[in-house]
Amino acid sequence: MRRLLLGAVLLILACEGAATLPAPSQGARTPVPAIDVSDMMGAFPAATFFVLTGDGKLSAVALLNHAMKYSIDASTTAQVATSGGFIYVADEDKNGARVRWIDQVNGNVLATRLEPGRTLLATGIGHGGIAVESTTGRVLVLYLEGERRVLEAYEPYSLRPLGRRLESSCGDRVLAGAGRVVVPCFAAGTLVVNDGTSDSQVVNPGLGPLVAAAISSDGATLVGRDDGTLARIPPQTATIEKVEPFRPATLVPDGIASPEVGKFVVALSTTDRDIGVSETRSTQRYLSFPAQQAPRGGVLAQGQFAFWITALGEARHIDLLQGFHETMVTFGGRVLPGGVGQ
Repeated sequence: MRRLLLGAVLLILACEGAATLPAPSQGARTPVPAIDVSDMMGAFPAATFFVLTGDGKLSAVALLNHAMKYSIDASTTAQVATSGGFIYVADEDKNGARVRWIDQVNGNVLATRLEPGRTLLATGIGHGGIAVESTTGRVLVLYLEGERRVLEAYEPYSLRPLGRRLESSCGDRVLAGAGRVVVPCFAAGTLVVNDGTSDSQVVNPGLGPLVAAAISSDGATLVGRDDGTLARIPPQTATIEKVEPFRPATLVPDGIASPEVGKFVVALSTTDRDIGVSETRSTQRYLSFPAQQAPRGGVLAQGQFAFWITALGEARHIDLLQGFHETMVTFGGRVLPGGVGQ
């Protein structure tokens, strides 16, 4: 019974930081030690939301107690990708581009690669211009060269260049999962897909202009257009599986993310009065947002939670199973979602 009571106390206080037990009622002045609930006694896996702020900082916010773990310098052009216990940040200054490998635990820079004279693809959302291949760990960075997009690969620990992964005449994001690399061209409504072969292919999902795209760690790819119509491309195939909207709504720009293998979160802007999980299907879980509260910069997801930034500069998350949602930190100003890691 005592263990159940303690568990209930921790659950109530988990998002308020460290919990403390009540002080004795007889006037004792002995300080009560804090109980660290940052891992909620293992009830939920730890996660960190990496947020890019307008002052050129990448801030790491803990999911379970909302603590600000650390901040590191990053330019306003920064792009973020996460993999295992590490994060990768690509940004640029007047001299060119820079790619860094960073320890998620403490924010220490473990390796840096400078690319003088190179220009990163500007996504405007804090992510999407850099990705990590889940099977090899290779870091992929999307550059602009004139009118062309060039995807360069780097060794994950030394950031040693491994050569060009693919080239394309268009492209707005880079996605990677298993052995698949995808560069979606939103306006054209096409995808440049490479499944580990020497040649890439252009895949047309048949939806017209796209507003969002995501890839699962197994290579399954999901794209969507403005009205919420989706197209799924299974791993190692160019077969298109069309998914019709289940309700009238607008797909949030960059509003698709993959929280686990083969699963996707789809964010919709709706006429609803509150945020909620509005539909669950075999591979999709739909999140409904009142239009004025719709995410800015898309959604990110990992495990049981999805994360986003509001127009007010709030970093928020939602429990995908229970629908509970809350604000983690309010930054204010121009804030972008970067990535989600351990």
